[in-house]
Amino acid sequence: MDPIAKTAYYCCGVRMLDAHEKSPVCGDHYAELFMDADARAVFQRFESFRGPNAANAARHRIIDDILRERIAARPNQPILLLGAGFDTRAFRLGGGDWFEIDTPAIVAHKEHILPARSAPNKLTRMGMDFGQEKLEPKLETLAAQGNPVVVVMEGVSMYLTPEQLRATLATLVGSLPGHTLVCDLMSAAFARRYGWRMRQRIRELGGNFAPLLDEPADFVIAQGYRERGRHSISGRAVEHGSVPLPRWLFNSLLKSLRDGYQLYVFESLPE
Repeated sequence: MDPIAKTAYYCCGVRMLDAHEKSPVCGDHYAELFMDADARAVFQRFESFRGPNAANAARHRIIDDILRERIAARPNQPILLLGAGFDTRAFRLGGGDWFEIDTPAIVAHKEHILPARSAPNKLTRMGMDFGQEKLEPKLETLAAQGNPVVVVMEGVSMYLTPEQLRATLATLVGSLPGHTLVCDLMSAAFARRYGWRMRQRIRELGGNFAPLLDEPADFVIAQGYRERGRHSISGRAVEHGSVPLPRWLFNSLLKSLRDGYQLYVFESLPE
């Protein structure tokens, strides 16, 4: 498994620990199924990162809530998880027509542990070599349906160079007209100030963040999107109490923490 794909074990480990809390943020009881000895060895490098781990769980919950709302309005809502990792929403959320794309190694491992055919909702998984294959052919089935798609890119953008992100968004805009994009975006300043320990651990795995932008949301908008909403990821963790910070401090001296890493909802514009 490549170094960036290994970070999927980190996110899964966060949800595993969260599921055992008295008041879980996500309540993903499937996450533990994927955490074998190798996965736990990866997660052990990150287990002491209280703040980033709380933010990771909060990010996942924000997306859960957005998707629940969409599914409530449209029970068969097509949802594409691009860079799905060990996401289990097709098993946890009631409804949706789910499509997952990730590396062949991750897809094969998921199929072994939690087969798509066992999901209570419709679920299609596709393996993709992101360095060699083009995304567009993977989207043909979704595009043929003709229904507005919700695309989720969770924990993905910070590993893409601006050129890679631009190319990915261009493919999505061209292939899935009118789609909604749900993604987390981290500013360069946030990564420098608050993300250096995380970057160090990722480098130890053999990976790294790509060069980040000062205003990543503006970059996405310039690729043919309209912003529909944003949510502070750290803010949700503070609200839940998993990050013990006074609200006045968070909303004054720590605005860079509040605003530098957010979950965005964008709507693609007609070409």
